[in-house]
Amino acid sequence: MSKVNRNFKAGVFSHLFGDEENERGLYDAFSPVKQSENAEVVDLTLEDILYMDRINDLAFSVGGTLVCFFEAQSTINDNIAVRHLMYCGRVYEKMVDNKSLYSSQRVAIATPEFYVLYTGIAQFPEKKVYRLSDSFAFAPCGDIPLELVVTAYNINKGYNEDLVKKNDILYGYVVFIATVRENERQGMNREKAVREAIRECIKLGYLVEYLSKHGSEVVNFICQEWNWDDALAVREQESRDLEAKKWMSLVAEKDAALADRDVTLVKNAVDLADKDAALADKDATIADKDAALADKDATIADKDAEIAALNKKLNAV
Repeated sequence: MSKVNRNFKAGVFSHLFGDEENERGLYDAFSPVKQSENAEVVDLTLEDILYMDRINDLAFSVGGTLVCFFEAQSTINDNIAVRHLMYCGRVYEKMVDNKSLYSSQRVAIATPEFYVLYTGIAQFPEKKVYRLSDSFAFAPCGDIPLELVVTAYNINKGYNEDLVKKNDILYGYVVFIATVRENERQGMNREKAVREAIRECIKLGYLVEYLSKHGSEVVNFICQEWNWDDALAVREQESRDLEAKKWMSLVAEKDAALADRDVTLVKNAVDLADKDAALADKDATIADKDAALADKDATIADKDAEIAALNKKLNAV
């Protein structure tokens, strides 16, 4: 039985399921592909030698023809398909002989399956599918050149119970996480909530052997993981708030610019109205002058007529 490397930092999920027997239990619960009970299970979970850390939560092959990838998530992450793509490439590097890839004969590789098990407190459906192509910068024309499909299951208490109850270890994990969450809701700090959950689950018969043996490690795992998730959530919220403030500032600047433009337009309209009024006054003055000139011309014409009449009388004498 291939035990998980205890020298590497792990989460409760990978620590709990990182052996052949428990990996087989996950495979039996979730995979639609059924193999013989004697099919060999080999752990392929990625580990970072430099930082003594685990890269992904769980990866293992079954019978050499199937490789399962599992991630336990307490936060929602829409990049999970891209992450699985990176995990998958590194796992296949471990499984496939590099030299054989340059042979003229096609190399058969294990069929992959990708899963996410969600245990967070945010609203999440019972089942959700993530596709790698959803992250492409633009939609390709014709066939999708590369695809990877991740199926996410909400395994919180009350969700997907038929699946969860197929495996006693998984159900015990779900009960344990739910108990920790409930203890926190009751006002306990995180460490106390975990310690009380360990005692309660052992008392009720869930994960008795594991929690009895690794209780102190579990406390550290949960506190590290969830504190980190909380920090990420706060950081994401701060980022969203900052982005919102940025857009609000831009909108305010745009509104101010539009208001200034409106003021300018109104001022221009008033100026044009003043100019039109001045032109109207000028036109009226010109009209008055034209009328005066017309009267003067009429007076001159009358005088010319009088002079002509007088001249006529003088010529007649």
